[in-house]
Order: sequence, then structure tokens, then C-alpha cells
Amino acid sequence: MLFGIPQSEDANLYVLGIKWDLSSSYRRGSRDAPEAIREATSSLLYNSFSEELKNLKDLWKYRDLGDIEAFSYPEIMKEVEKIVDISDEGLFLFLGGDHSITYATLRAIAKHHKNFGLIYFDAHPDMYKSYDGDIYSHACPVRRIVENGIVKGENIVQIGIRAATKEQMEFAEENGIEIITSSEIFKEKEIEIPFEWAYLSFDMDVLDPAYAPGVGNPEPGGLTTRELVEIIKNLNVGVISFDIVELNPHYDYKGITAFAAAKIIREVLALRKNS
Repeated sequence: MLFGIPQSEDANLYVLGIKWDLSSSYRRGSRDAPEAIREATSSLLYNSFSEELKNLKDLWKYRDLGDIEAFSYPEIMKEVEKIVDISDEGLFLFLGGDHSITYATLRAIAKHHKNFGLIYFDAHPDMYKSYDGDIYSHACPVRRIVENGIVKGENIVQIGIRAATKEQMEFAEENGIEIITSSEIFKEKEIEIPFEWAYLSFDMDVLDPAYAPGVGNPEPGGLTTRELVEIIKNLNVGVISFDIVELNPHYDYKGITAFAAAKIIREVLALRKNS
């Protein structure tokens, strides 16, 4: 796994799967994504070099912490926090799971990092007050993050949005959240990140379904894989941790979405600067 990066007990990169999709509103199955993503990062397929020829073997040693499984969202939050507290010296790669896990992971990470922002790649802004009566729905994490003071709205940038509601856009405006739509990306809008350090969250439905068919809530009109990779390569931030969510192996075709996830992971690992 992980492009041939060596495994080590003395790791600076931790991989944690979160097998949770009970907060999903449409297609469930993302709980099975962690293993699919692990398989898609195999060194049998990929070498350890990024597009800019950074050798990830020289940058990272990783430890796979396995998967979390639970029967309730509060249990997920508790387990994530416990694991992050024990292994707080490195960068985490969280493998979802639906997008509700980002509230749990960011909440845990925020205990160990200050003065950082959130870059949120998604077709949907995920700012409902609640969805189907669930305040921890995968349609709500950004609202929970802001309302509970984990990250201020002015330190959140959302990229690829194309399925918002008026209520959510009003919440974004009231709280200073920057929204960059997929249309603006298509028109080559320049992305400026107003903070030095960031948590990155990648909902695979930020990509057009042609490039990521295996997702829970597909939304046409999205980014190409090439566009997303170029955005990642040009992010002038240090990465404190990141997640890959909403990949649904049951709807993936020939592993297309999983391989796109692998590409994202490789380029993000090449991006990080030392803290």
C-alpha cells in the first residue's frame, strides 16, 4: 500500500479507516471504501514519485492503524479522538466513510493544532441545519464545524460546489465562508487561500461522475481529475491532515474512483511542508 512508502513504528504518517455510512442520505456503501483505497495505492501499480518528482519514500514513513467501526456517531467521535490523541505527532490520512466523518476527524485534530483553515472539496456545501432529522448527517458537517467553533467560517474555502441551496449559501455569506464553484473553476478562477496551514477534505463527488462514478451522491458538471490535481499542486499551504470520503466501491466502475483517490493522496503527500 501507499506507493511503496515504508511502514514503521516510528511513523510520521498515520492511516486510519473509518467504516461509517449511516449518515448517508442516498447510496450507502462508503463504509467499504477504506480497503478499496488501500488496494488502489498499491506499489504494484504506482511508484513513489509525485508528478513534480518528489519521492514520497524520502518524505514519509507510515503506520496503518486499521479501521474504526461503530454503531453510533458519538462512538465514532469518541474512537477517532482517542486514536488521534495517542498518535498526535504525525499527519493523518483518514479514509471514509461518508462526509460526516470530517466533523469527527477535524474536531480531534483541532485539539493538537492551532491557526489553521479548512479546504473542502465537494459538489455540496454540507451546511444544512439538519438533514432528515440528523444533525450529524453527511449534509451537515461544515455547519457543525462552524457552529461549534472548530474552524471559523472566514478560514473555510469550499471548492467545486455546484449543488447548493439558498439557505446554505446565506449561511456561508453570513459566516465568511468562501465558495468557489465548479463553474468558476471551469472559467479558470484563481484560487487564493488566506491561511498558511490547512486540513484538506476531499469528497470524491467533487469530480464529475465521468471521473468518479463510485460515489454516494453523484452530481454532473464537476471537476475533471486533471483540474483537481492542478489545484492540489498549486495550493500554497502546509497540510496538517486530510481525508478522502464518499467513495462508494459498490458503484465504482473498474476502480476508476478508487484510482482517482489514489492520485489525490499521492499529490497531497507531495505537497506538505514541514511544520
